[in-house]
Amino acid sequence: MSARPPVRLAVLVGGAALLGGAAALSLVALGGGERLEASRPALASSPSSPSSPSSPSSPSSLSPSSPSAPLPRGTDARALGLRLLTLSNAGEVLAAMKPLTAAAEQGDVEAQIALGRIFLKGLPAIPKNAARARDWLLKAAPSRHPSAAYFLGVMSQNGEGMKADPAEAARWFEIAAQGGSPDAMFLLANAYRTGAGVPRNDRRAVELYERAGELEHPAALQALAMAYLYGELGLELSEAENRRYMMAAEHAIKHRQAPP
Repeated sequence: MSARPPVRLAVLVGGAALLGGAAALSLVALGGGERLEASRPALASSPSSPSSPSSPSSPSSLSPSSPSAPLPRGTDARALGLRLLTLSNAGEVLAAMKPLTAAAEQGDVEAQIALGRIFLKGLPAIPKNAARARDWLLKAAPSRHPSAAYFLGVMSQNGEGMKADPAEAARWFEIAAQGGSPDAMFLLANAYRTGAGVPRNDRRAVELYERAGELEHPAALQALAMAYLYGELGLELSEAENRRYMMAAEHAIKHRQAPP
Protein backbone atom coordinates (compact mmCIF):
# COMPACT_ATOMS: atom_id res chain seq x y z
CA MET A 1 0.00 0.00 0.00
CA SER A 2 1.59 3.28 -1.04
CA ALA A 3 2.17 5.96 1.53
CA ARG A 4 -0.22 8.90 1.53
CA PRO A 5 1.49 12.02 0.12
CA PRO A 6 2.39 14.56 2.82
CA VAL A 7 -0.25 17.14 3.58
CA ARG A 8 0.80 20.56 2.39
CA LEU A 9 -0.97 23.47 3.95
CA ALA A 10 -0.28 27.15 3.45
CA VAL A 11 -0.93 30.35 5.29
CA LEU A 12 -1.03 33.69 3.54
CA VAL A 13 0.99 36.43 5.16
CA GLY A 14 0.99 39.76 3.33
CA GLY A 15 0.20 38.01 0.05
CA ALA A 16 3.10 35.53 0.31
CA ALA A 17 2.49 31.82 0.59
CA LEU A 18 4.25 30.00 3.43
CA LEU A 19 4.06 26.21 3.33
CA GLY A 20 3.78 24.37 6.61
CA GLY A 21 2.42 21.28 8.29
CA ALA A 22 -1.18 20.53 9.12
CA ALA A 23 -0.70 21.92 12.60
CA ALA A 24 0.05 25.34 11.16
CA LEU A 25 -3.53 25.83 10.07
CA SER A 26 -5.08 24.34 13.20
CA LEU A 27 -3.61 26.94 15.51
CA VAL A 28 -5.38 30.29 15.76
CA ALA A 29 -3.99 33.41 17.39
CA LEU A 30 -6.58 34.93 19.68
CA GLY A 31 -5.17 38.44 19.70
CA GLY A 32 -7.03 41.15 17.85
CA GLY A 33 -5.98 41.49 14.25
CA GLU A 34 -3.68 38.44 14.36
CA ARG A 35 -6.10 35.92 12.93
CA LEU A 36 -7.05 35.48 9.29
CA GLU A 37 -10.80 35.50 9.53
CA ALA A 38 -13.74 36.35 7.35
CA SER A 39 -16.63 38.54 8.24
CA ARG A 40 -19.95 37.13 9.32
CA PRO A 41 -23.32 38.72 10.03
CA ALA A 42 -23.44 40.02 13.59
CA LEU A 43 -25.82 37.95 15.67
CA ALA A 44 -27.26 39.73 18.67
CA SER A 45 -29.08 37.23 20.86
CA SER A 46 -30.39 39.87 23.23
CA PRO A 47 -32.05 43.19 22.44
CA SER A 48 -29.94 46.31 22.10
CA SER A 49 -30.39 49.18 24.51
CA PRO A 50 -32.54 52.09 23.31
CA SER A 51 -30.85 54.21 20.68
CA SER A 52 -29.12 57.40 21.72
CA PRO A 53 -27.73 60.36 19.78
CA SER A 54 -24.21 58.93 19.93
CA SER A 55 -23.11 55.90 17.90
CA PRO A 56 -22.94 52.55 19.78
CA SER A 57 -19.26 52.30 18.85
CA SER A 58 -18.29 55.79 20.02
CA PRO A 59 -16.31 56.14 23.27
CA SER A 60 -19.02 58.28 24.88
CA SER A 61 -21.69 55.62 24.47
CA LEU A 62 -19.40 52.73 25.41
CA SER A 63 -18.37 54.15 28.78
CA PRO A 64 -21.48 55.01 30.87
CA SER A 65 -20.66 58.11 32.89
CA SER A 66 -23.25 57.72 35.65
CA PRO A 67 -24.83 54.87 37.65
CA SER A 68 -28.14 55.55 35.91
CA ALA A 69 -26.74 54.97 32.43
CA PRO A 70 -28.36 51.97 30.71
CA LEU A 71 -26.35 48.75 30.66
CA PRO A 72 -24.83 47.75 27.32
CA ARG A 73 -26.86 45.00 25.72
CA GLY A 74 -26.79 43.05 22.47
CA THR A 75 -24.73 44.75 19.79
CA ASP A 76 -23.78 47.54 22.20
CA ALA A 77 -22.28 44.97 24.57
CA ARG A 78 -20.40 43.39 21.68
CA ALA A 79 -19.02 46.77 20.62
CA LEU A 80 -17.95 47.58 24.18
CA GLY A 81 -16.24 44.19 24.51
CA LEU A 82 -14.31 44.70 21.27
CA ARG A 83 -13.27 48.20 22.36
CA LEU A 84 -12.04 46.84 25.71
CA LEU A 85 -9.73 44.46 23.86
CA THR A 86 -7.93 47.51 22.42
CA LEU A 87 -7.52 49.52 25.64
CA SER A 88 -4.19 49.87 27.45
CA ASN A 89 -5.28 52.09 30.34
CA ALA A 90 -6.14 50.02 33.42
CA GLY A 91 -8.55 52.65 34.77
CA GLU A 92 -10.54 52.74 31.54
CA VAL A 93 -10.63 48.95 31.44
CA LEU A 94 -11.96 48.62 35.00
CA ALA A 95 -14.56 51.36 34.47
CA ALA A 96 -15.92 49.71 31.32
CA MET A 97 -15.86 46.23 32.87
CA LYS A 98 -18.44 47.20 35.49
CA PRO A 99 -21.45 47.73 33.18
CA LEU A 100 -20.36 44.89 30.91
CA THR A 101 -20.19 42.47 33.84
CA ALA A 102 -23.56 43.68 35.14
CA ALA A 103 -25.16 43.04 31.75
CA ALA A 104 -23.57 39.59 31.56
CA GLU A 105 -24.80 38.68 35.03
CA GLN A 106 -28.30 39.66 33.90
CA GLY A 107 -28.04 37.16 31.06
CA ASP A 108 -26.98 39.24 28.06
CA VAL A 109 -25.33 36.76 25.69
CA GLU A 110 -23.15 39.29 23.87
CA ALA A 111 -21.83 40.59 27.19
CA GLN A 112 -21.08 37.04 28.35
CA ILE A 113 -19.13 36.34 25.15
CA ALA A 114 -17.27 39.64 25.50
CA LEU A 115 -16.17 38.72 29.02
CA GLY A 116 -15.12 35.29 27.79
CA ARG A 117 -12.87 36.88 25.17
CA ILE A 118 -11.46 39.39 27.66
CA PHE A 119 -10.50 36.76 30.23
CA LEU A 120 -9.13 34.54 27.47
CA LYS A 121 -6.77 37.29 26.30
CA GLY A 122 -6.12 39.25 29.48
CA LEU A 123 -6.05 43.05 29.74
CA PRO A 124 -4.41 45.71 31.92
CA ALA A 125 -5.79 45.07 35.44
CA ILE A 126 -7.61 41.96 34.12
CA PRO A 127 -5.24 38.95 34.23
CA LYS A 128 -5.76 36.18 31.72
CA ASN A 129 -7.93 33.50 33.28
CA ALA A 130 -8.91 30.60 31.03
CA ALA A 131 -11.23 29.06 33.62
CA ARG A 132 -13.25 32.27 33.97
CA ALA A 133 -13.25 32.71 30.19
CA ARG A 134 -14.67 29.22 29.75
CA ASP A 135 -17.29 29.80 32.45
CA TRP A 136 -18.61 32.93 30.73
CA LEU A 137 -18.61 31.29 27.30
CA LEU A 138 -20.47 28.26 28.67
CA LYS A 139 -23.14 30.61 30.07
CA ALA A 140 -23.64 31.89 26.52
CA ALA A 141 -23.48 28.44 24.90
CA PRO A 142 -27.19 27.50 25.25
CA SER A 143 -27.97 30.32 22.80
CA ARG A 144 -25.87 28.48 20.17
CA HIS A 145 -24.26 31.82 19.34
CA PRO A 146 -21.48 31.06 16.85
CA SER A 147 -18.92 33.22 18.66
CA ALA A 148 -19.41 31.39 21.96
CA ALA A 149 -19.16 28.02 20.24
CA TYR A 150 -16.12 29.08 18.21
CA PHE A 151 -14.10 30.19 21.23
CA LEU A 152 -15.13 27.12 23.23
CA GLY A 153 -13.88 25.04 20.29
CA VAL A 154 -10.55 26.87 20.21
CA MET A 155 -10.13 26.42 23.97
CA SER A 156 -10.99 22.73 23.73
CA GLN A 157 -8.55 22.29 20.86
CA ASN A 158 -5.69 24.13 22.57
CA GLY A 159 -6.30 22.83 26.09
CA GLU A 160 -7.12 26.21 27.66
CA GLY A 161 -9.14 25.96 30.85
CA MET A 162 -9.46 22.23 30.30
CA LYS A 163 -7.58 19.22 28.97
CA ALA A 164 -7.21 19.35 25.19
CA ASP A 165 -10.06 17.41 23.60
CA PRO A 166 -10.17 17.28 19.76
CA ALA A 167 -13.61 15.63 19.71
CA GLU A 168 -15.08 18.34 21.97
CA ALA A 169 -13.40 21.00 19.84
CA ALA A 170 -14.96 19.55 16.67
CA ARG A 171 -18.39 19.49 18.35
CA TRP A 172 -18.17 23.19 19.19
CA PHE A 173 -16.81 24.05 15.74
CA GLU A 174 -19.78 22.24 14.17
CA ILE A 175 -22.21 24.39 16.16
CA ALA A 176 -20.35 27.57 15.24
CA ALA A 177 -20.13 26.54 11.57
CA GLN A 178 -23.88 25.94 11.50
CA GLY A 179 -24.27 29.48 12.85
CA GLY A 180 -22.24 30.90 9.95
CA SER A 181 -18.73 31.29 11.40
CA PRO A 182 -16.15 30.95 8.59
CA ASP A 183 -13.38 30.56 11.18
CA ALA A 184 -15.15 27.54 12.63
CA MET A 185 -15.76 26.11 9.15
CA PHE A 186 -12.04 26.38 8.44
CA LEU A 187 -10.94 24.71 11.68
CA LEU A 188 -13.57 21.99 11.32
CA ALA A 189 -12.32 21.36 7.77
CA ASN A 190 -8.81 20.97 9.18
CA ALA A 191 -10.16 18.45 11.69
CA TYR A 192 -11.80 16.35 8.95
CA ARG A 193 -8.65 16.62 6.86
CA THR A 194 -6.41 15.24 9.60
CA GLY A 195 -8.91 13.10 11.52
CA ALA A 196 -8.61 15.21 14.68
CA GLY A 197 -11.62 14.34 16.86
CA VAL A 198 -13.68 13.24 13.84
CA PRO A 199 -13.21 10.49 11.23
CA ARG A 200 -10.94 11.63 8.40
CA ASN A 201 -13.15 12.75 5.51
CA ASP A 202 -11.59 14.62 2.58
CA ARG A 203 -14.92 15.32 0.92
CA ARG A 204 -16.33 16.94 4.06
CA ALA A 205 -13.12 18.97 4.45
CA VAL A 206 -13.45 20.33 0.91
CA GLU A 207 -17.10 21.23 1.48
CA LEU A 208 -16.21 23.20 4.60
CA TYR A 209 -13.25 24.94 2.96
CA GLU A 210 -15.56 25.94 0.12
CA ARG A 211 -18.22 27.28 2.49
CA ALA A 212 -15.61 29.31 4.35
CA GLY A 213 -14.15 30.45 1.03
CA GLU A 214 -17.53 31.76 -0.07
CA LEU A 215 -17.35 33.99 3.02
CA GLU A 216 -13.88 35.15 1.91
CA HIS A 217 -11.84 33.28 4.51
CA PRO A 218 -8.27 33.67 3.17
CA ALA A 219 -6.73 30.53 4.69
CA ALA A 220 -9.62 28.35 3.49
CA LEU A 221 -9.22 29.67 -0.05
CA GLN A 222 -5.50 29.02 0.06
CA ALA A 223 -6.04 25.51 1.41
CA LEU A 224 -8.16 24.78 -1.67
CA ALA A 225 -5.54 26.36 -3.94
CA MET A 226 -2.82 24.11 -2.54
CA ALA A 227 -5.05 21.03 -2.72
CA TYR A 228 -5.54 21.65 -6.46
CA LEU A 229 -1.82 22.29 -6.89
CA TYR A 230 -0.83 18.96 -5.35
CA GLY A 231 -3.91 16.87 -6.16
CA GLU A 232 -4.92 16.40 -2.51
CA LEU A 233 -8.27 15.95 -0.73
CA GLY A 234 -9.55 13.90 -3.65
CA LEU A 235 -9.21 16.85 -6.04
CA GLU A 236 -7.58 16.49 -9.46
CA LEU A 237 -4.48 18.48 -10.26
CA SER A 238 -5.51 21.78 -11.81
CA GLU A 239 -3.24 24.76 -12.34
CA ALA A 240 -6.24 26.83 -13.38
CA GLU A 241 -8.13 26.12 -10.14
CA ASN A 242 -4.95 26.69 -8.13
CA ARG A 243 -4.53 30.14 -9.68
CA ARG A 244 -8.22 30.96 -9.24
CA TYR A 245 -8.23 30.15 -5.54
CA MET A 246 -4.89 31.85 -4.92
CA MET A 247 -6.20 35.04 -6.54
CA ALA A 248 -9.34 34.83 -4.41
CA ALA A 249 -7.22 34.33 -1.27
CA GLU A 250 -5.01 37.31 -2.08
CA HIS A 251 -8.12 39.42 -2.64
CA ALA A 252 -9.72 38.27 0.63
CA ILE A 253 -6.64 38.88 2.76
CA LYS A 254 -6.72 42.57 1.85
CA HIS A 255 -10.15 42.98 3.41
CA ARG A 256 -10.53 43.91 7.03
CA GLN A 257 -11.67 40.77 8.79
CA ALA A 258 -14.35 41.06 11.45
CA PRO A 259 -13.74 39.21 14.73
CA PRO A 260 -15.70 35.99 15.30
